[in-house]
Amino acid sequence: MANRKIAAAAACILLAAAVLVISACKDVAGAEAPKRNIMKPYISVQPVSASYHVSDTGTTAQLSFTIWEWNGADGALSYQWFTFDTIKDYCEGKSTALTEKTPIDLDTMVDSDNNITIAFPLSNITPAANKQYFFYAVVTNTNPEAGDKTSASIQSEVAVISFSADGEPLVPIIVKNPVDATYGWGDTLNTLRVEARSASSGGTLGYQWYTNDAFSTENGDALTGETQSFLMPDYEDLDVDENYYYVEVINEEGGKKSLPARSIPAIITMEPGQKAAAPVITVQPKDSLSFTGGQLGELTVAGTSPDRGTISYQWYSNTVFSSKGGSAISGAKNASYTPAVSNSAAANYFYYAVVTNTNTKVKGTTTATAVTSVARVSVATPADASVPVNVYLTIPDPKQDPNRFQYIRGYGGMDVAWGNFPRTTREDTELMYDPDRLGYNMLRIMIRADYVDPAETINKLLTGDRPDYFENVKIVNKYGGYVAASPWTPPKDWKSNNSINGGGNLIKKYYPLFAQYLRNFAQLMYDNGAPIYCISISNEPNYVAGYDGCEWSPDEMRDFYLEQGHFTDGIRGYGGGREIPYVLTMNGESANTPTINNAALLDPRSRAVIDVLARHIYGSRTTSLWNDHPELLQKGDPSEQNKGRLEVWMTEHNINSANATGYYNDSRWDYIWRFLNDVDLVIRLNNENAFVWWASKRFYSMVGDGQFGTVDGAVLPRGWGLSHYARFTTGMTRIKINLDTTGGKTNITKDGTTITHTDRATSSLNRLIDDMDNDSARVTAFISEDGSAISMVLWTPTKTNGSGGYDVGTIRVAFPDGFTANGVTAVLSSGGAANQLFQPYNGVQLSTDRTMAYITLGKSQIVSVKFTK
Repeated sequence: MANRKIAAAAACILLAAAVLVISACKDVAGAEAPKRNIMKPYISVQPVSASYHVSDTGTTAQLSFTIWEWNGADGALSYQWFTFDTIKDYCEGKSTALTEKTPIDLDTMVDSDNNITIAFPLSNITPAANKQYFFYAVVTNTNPEAGDKTSASIQSEVAVISFSADGEPLVPIIVKNPVDATYGWGDTLNTLRVEARSASSGGTLGYQWYTNDAFSTENGDALTGETQSFLMPDYEDLDVDENYYYVEVINEEGGKKSLPARSIPAIITMEPGQKAAAPVITVQPKDSLSFTGGQLGELTVAGTSPDRGTISYQWYSNTVFSSKGGSAISGAKNASYTPAVSNSAAANYFYYAVVTNTNTKVKGTTTATAVTSVARVSVATPADASVPVNVYLTIPDPKQDPNRFQYIRGYGGMDVAWGNFPRTTREDTELMYDPDRLGYNMLRIMIRADYVDPAETINKLLTGDRPDYFENVKIVNKYGGYVAASPWTPPKDWKSNNSINGGGNLIKKYYPLFAQYLRNFAQLMYDNGAPIYCISISNEPNYVAGYDGCEWSPDEMRDFYLEQGHFTDGIRGYGGGREIPYVLTMNGESANTPTINNAALLDPRSRAVIDVLARHIYGSRTTSLWNDHPELLQKGDPSEQNKGRLEVWMTEHNINSANATGYYNDSRWDYIWRFLNDVDLVIRLNNENAFVWWASKRFYSMVGDGQFGTVDGAVLPRGWGLSHYARFTTGMTRIKINLDTTGGKTNITKDGTTITHTDRATSSLNRLIDDMDNDSARVTAFISEDGSAISMVLWTPTKTNGSGGYDVGTIRVAFPDGFTANGVTAVLSSGGAANQLFQPYNGVQLSTDRTMAYITLGKSQIVSVKFTK
């Protein structure tokens, strides 16, 4: 939503009258589209090759191609047939026109299914053994009213008519040739593929791929072992230039082999990279803890080059917990480094490494760097066995399924593109997504629909009040985050109410146009250096908005996926610090219950093209797909942490005080707990994988906007609270914690409250209830994928007036069998400490054998701890 219920109250008080009128509550100016660019023609059914024996009589058949449902308003079509004698001639541009350019008359040439079929007779070809004839068609669209150019053309697949001697195997038929591609040096390469079939029922196809130094199928070099219908080009065989690949396909039948059918060569153009790519850090240095007098541990880092450059290292020391402003350590240029500091007294030391990638095959800067996370090297005294313990907790075996929950993708906020919302600047985004600062990694952006061309809409934003639209995405990508893009509505031209406002649905015949609109948006982001990770089909399809909105029924969403398939295929995405083969698809993000997506999930064909599920928690807050409908989430997802399930992201919620008088409270420390209860609902109670807040920058959000007592660009308490989760749990899996009562242990908090159980509706620890003012103490634990780190987030909420809550005292946490902590990093936030996260916390100790931790947790505090092996 955004402009409704609770969210509406906060959104609607921006100006002097304390009433905010959202620009989305009225039609966006300029919704009438300007001239559309020329529509590139398309061929729906390609001309089909054929193979005959010389004595066959069926060679009077005809070639044809078909165009489905052309819209005459997009321009006038014409066609022309061509032929060539050999592939060599084709490669050299020696084709001959067989027909004049012929107009397509839509009044007379369209059949009852609204399709156009263009035929070409083959009666004039002469059968001869080992003879091949080659044909293709060119279709042109002409539109004098187009806004960019007046015509555009497309060439069909080459159709080959082949003849074999009687008694010999028929030449195989190449249905689809491998496709050209252009890459910058170091880009991820796509697989080359040929589609071929045997011309007889008993034939078996064989393949051999070749590379060549010219656009030709003569004198190529056979690639050893490349005998499949596909080929992944090897960088070792490539030059910064044009590289040529083709494939020969033979048909074997009855112990005989046919003459080969050769594909049209595919040109793989390798251009110099623009600049060296930032290295990918695969191994981060780990915190280490040594007891006084013990041996200091070794720090290790590893990095890889995404563009096939050379990796080097430089270690730095620092006086604070930061990977900025340190001093280079002379001679420390290896992947490992052992600190040369005293271990005689308790102290903390901080180290990080700069990883450099050097690539000389680029146009611009030949080096790029990435900075590791900070490693805290501690020298400490072990916990005294006589330390009084208030609460005893144990972490059971995290490898067992009952003790493991969901993988945590991350945390972040929404960058709102409505003009009445504050601008999120590059400085704001750096503050939120820099891992040394707030450390968020999830950004949701808005796909506005002012025009039918997303490029025009984005240009309007860039030249207006959102000049950082691309740059904010680039910053998130730079830090290895994930960007989700959400449309509130399709362009009004395609809706039943002819308005961008809610109260109308997407007309079914425009499904293909909307799918292409989303593809165009994703491609536009990629082309501008701001690729996204995933894209949804609708914000809140089950909410009738008085501003930008569009309603979808569950069946309509299912049908959209069934008809349009995985519409982002071929559009490169980016997330987690790496380029991915395609932008992931996301469902319609429900305003409340996520079960509106059941229709799409229950149909295996539509479920197969949904990559990520998203929901909002404005209603049906505790309805969870993970908890209530696990059978709907079985899919071969690449995330092994999720055991093959689709991830479920909570991509929007907003709570605030709902009136101008109360808005000053939303940035106070005591109001942080309502926000953290929301995070706890999503992560602990609903088992969802991500938490994204509406919005990133607002007086009720993570960063202030200058209103209601907040400072523009300053971190608010809610910002620090979310940072605890972001910095300590992202990329980990939530695991179980048990209350330990063995041997007569009593669990009594420092303020005298007895804890008899957890995870129940009446618990004073981890109360199992959805209550925005839940004041039970909260302790959650998380483990890294490789089991080398355990993080804990602990907090003791109060009511909004500061009452209630618990002073827990000292918690003893027993690690699972086999886990011994060699490193500890802990931070504290509290109302009395200027709400700051980066306050190293010394209220955490380890037992001598490193199998237990002692954590002190007072009332109205947030403590986060990371233990590393």
